[in-house]
Amino acid sequence: MKLKVENVNIFRGYVHACKNVSFECKEGEIIGIVGPNGAGKTSLLQGLMGLIPIHSGHVYLDNLEITNLPPYKIARLGVGYVPEDRRLFGDLTVKENILLPCWGKKVKVEDEMFSVFEELFPKIKELYDKRSMYCSGGEQMLTAIYRAFSSKPKLLLLDECFEGLAPVMRKNIKDYLLKEKNKGILAVLTESNPNFLTWVDKLYHIERGEISLAK
Repeated sequence: MKLKVENVNIFRGYVHACKNVSFECKEGEIIGIVGPNGAGKTSLLQGLMGLIPIHSGHVYLDNLEITNLPPYKIARLGVGYVPEDRRLFGDLTVKENILLPCWGKKVKVEDEMFSVFEELFPKIKELYDKRSMYCSGGEQMLTAIYRAFSSKPKLLLLDECFEGLAPVMRKNIKDYLLKEKNKGILAVLTESNPNFLTWVDKLYHIERGEISLAK
């Protein structure tokens, strides 16, 4: 699979949030996009996921254009998304939140999926029956990340997922992504702190909606 973003423009009201953004992410590649708050990182990922409209430009998965498709159709094409604000269902348990994409996409839940993640984050097993509204910020972010991983996506979009996590948790997530990268997964990560993404294949800088290659 390959993600191609071509001259994408996104507006938030009168604000030109993303200006002619173009980049590619190939199979087995992880790219990072760093920039200050308000630079356009979240708007870009939301546009790629179909959550807000793309005013002009094109987004392709392989040769299929997905520009402005509904989010559920993009998810069914194998795209997983971790929003900055997590977007969990507070009344559902952690485990129910994690399994939502599997139920929606009718993906078989395998024991192996749980064992791999539980090995990295043993604490997650203690949270399965806890309603997500009662989880800490770090626990909620971990749940959102696991939810995105659960249906085995081919492309992952992670919006500032390392912010607020303990260093050991950041390392474990990085190790997991690198392991999945070797299996061919693509990933696009955004962060305000560039020190979190020193290990990615390509690093872009975004400011005032304009993107440039930094690494």
